[in-house]
Amino acid sequence: MDKKKQEYFRKLLIEKRTQILDRTALRVKEALEMNREDLVDESDHAAALIQQGMAMEVQERDRLLLRDVERALAKLEQGVYGFCEDTEEPIDEGRLEAQPWTRFSVEAAEKREQQRRRFAR
Repeated sequence: MDKKKQEYFRKLLIEKRTQILDRTALRVKEALEMNREDLVDESDHAAALIQQGMAMEVQERDRLLLRDVERALAKLEQGVYGFCEDTEEPIDEGRLEAQPWTRFSVEAAEKREQQRRRFAR
């Protein structure tokens, strides 16, 4: 991968990292602003607990995504970005466009998914 493409993917990854961190900061701010006195009855408490649970799920997904973005940025620095971790073959640029943080080629990802399904049974 040439330097121009590497810089392009670096910018995409940095933008994604910024989006994730901004979302996280917003969720923290919203959680801090929530006033317990606003939850005057049980239905308000229940709704708040459901909302909190959903926010925690989103936060966990963002945490995992941030880890993958950081890993991809480190791979760029190491000069190994864009190669499948299973096959060590180049990952198709179209796949990298769609998911710049991807670690696997389409074929390797499909094999992993098949194995995951098989072992889930």
